[in-house]
Amino acid sequence: MRVLVIEDNRDLQANIARFLEPDFQLDFAGTGPEGLALALAHPYDVIVLDLMLPGMSGIEVCERYRQVAPRLVPILMLTARDTLEDKEEGFQAGADDYLVKPFSLRELRWRLEALARRPVPPSGRTLTRGGLTLEPESGQARWGGRTVRLNRTEALLLRWLMEAAPEAVPAATLAERLWGDDAPGSSALRTHVYALRKALAGLGLDDAITTRRNEGYRLDAR
Repeated sequence: MRVLVIEDNRDLQANIARFLEPDFQLDFAGTGPEGLALALAHPYDVIVLDLMLPGMSGIEVCERYRQVAPRLVPILMLTARDTLEDKEEGFQAGADDYLVKPFSLRELRWRLEALARRPVPPSGRTLTRGGLTLEPESGQARWGGRTVRLNRTEALLLRWLMEAAPEAVPAATLAERLWGDDAPGSSALRTHVYALRKALAGLGLDDAITTRRNEGYRLDAR
């Protein structure tokens, strides 16, 4: 697995390197601009991105990367801030997962492996439901003349909901598809669904995803 770690703390860089090598191929960047350049130049499997960086914040790196990157590489964001608002900002910028400092290196490894195992969106196939279109490979969703760029997790969730519409998809099914047997808990899935709802609201679809009691999540096919 090839991983880019964008983190300016040299001690943390060294700890990550000692723990993950030689099982992982690691590249390191200590500034936002350097990390963005490496992320766009090489085919990484996962990107680890610190929120507070010199030169360019992690949020800005994430946003710029999602705007121009040809592939939906999963991004794990590192931060010392753990409020719901902070997590929402990270997910809206395009992050796929969140790890709060200080963290266990074992948990970092587990999360990297879980992100790398997530399905790769199919190429060359556009999904359409009731005027809503999704390009799973690029993560672009369109409706009513508006476009939004989803992160990899959001694109996968929307793809599965669109394929199942008008039927609901059980939460347990979505969690199993994302994380396999290593699902971190129901709150993680709810957070990603919340971020997807916010993204769709930006298109003007405020109530596109409903929660069906004892059934799961459902996309309004209209």
